[in-house]
Amino acid sequence: MDFLELSKKIKSISNSSFLGRLFFWSKITLSLGEIANYVENLVNTTTKSLNDNDVLNKKIIELESNYNTEKKINHKISTELEILKNRNDLLSPLKIKNTELLTELNKLKQEEIAKDAKRDHLMNKWEEFQTSAERREKQKEEIAAMKIQEEKEKIRKTWLNHEENINSIIKLICQENNIKFIEKNEWPYNKQPDNVIKICDEFIIFDAKSPSNEVLDNFPKYIRDQVNKLSKYAQHKDVKKQLFLVVPENALSVLQTKTFKDSNYCVHIISPQSLKIVIWSLKQIEHYEFAEKLSPDDRENLARAFAGSMNYIKRVIQINSDINDHGIELTERMLQLISKKSLSSIKDKAIEFEKGDIINASQQRGGNTVDLKKQSVRHKDLKSKAVNHEIITSNKSIE
Repeated sequence: MDFLELSKKIKSISNSSFLGRLFFWSKITLSLGEIANYVENLVNTTTKSLNDNDVLNKKIIELESNYNTEKKINHKISTELEILKNRNDLLSPLKIKNTELLTELNKLKQEEIAKDAKRDHLMNKWEEFQTSAERREKQKEEIAAMKIQEEKEKIRKTWLNHEENINSIIKLICQENNIKFIEKNEWPYNKQPDNVIKICDEFIIFDAKSPSNEVLDNFPKYIRDQVNKLSKYAQHKDVKKQLFLVVPENALSVLQTKTFKDSNYCVHIISPQSLKIVIWSLKQIEHYEFAEKLSPDDRENLARAFAGSMNYIKRVIQINSDINDHGIELTERMLQLISKKSLSSIKDKAIEFEKGDIINASQQRGGNTVDLKKQSVRHKDLKSKAVNHEIITSNKSIE
């Protein structure tokens, strides 16, 4: 039912007569009910519309408020955006600069990566070189240790063959100087010495003694015991009371005492190198037909010459031993100084130079004698050069 139809019904009811209302009351009642329902619906609809309108108004107010808020926010954002835009304009050169810096930084990073790779490569090479150097150093130490061991073994073998070597040397000297060497079957007594020669009807004893091993601490005591045991030879009348113990030259340095005197005999400790001059000195006695025919002066002079020769030989041996000990000590110090890793190259070069460094000492060949005049001239020449180069000083004129 719409508003036009409602209007018609109201007009129909208001224009009906009394009789019409009486006879058609039910129809009027029905129309009134419809009108009442319509009005009620209209009221409800209006009420609802009013309520909805209130809600809408509230929403509108809320929206307006939100709009205003958003507008303010938008304005603020616009303002900030404008500020940011201005800042962006200011930052544009910085962005360009930043881009350039990033490019440069990437370039530097690449260079750093390349440098790191190169450094790692060099470090690997250095480690390989270091490992190789340590390996070479270890090999050198092992070779040096082997050489030392070989030298010790060589010395040990020399000491083991010492008696045979001394026997061969003495026989050769006797052969060269026409001196009688007493073989075992020619020794008239029970206890046989190692080596015996005969000069002026006297037996001269040369016993060969050597250390049992490379440890020389007990060697002096061993020599003293051997000196005492020589009394079994000295008791015979035809045995010369000057007896000799021949020891290796490299063992002679540990012996502080080189001459042992007893009431009945005297023992001299000599090296194989001094055998020739000692036997030669003893041989000089044969220049006289009989030893008892020597005058007191000749005996005195011969004794002095023999003592001087012995002292000279012993002092040369002693000085050489001391110099050798000092030379070994200095060599060890120099090796320690250049054994540091930082000086390994110098050490390697020094070893290479050492291999090519040769000391040509004077050689003596069989059948030739040493010319004392030439040696004297040579000595004076060397002394003159040393003085001229201020290596030594001399207050005496050189003849």
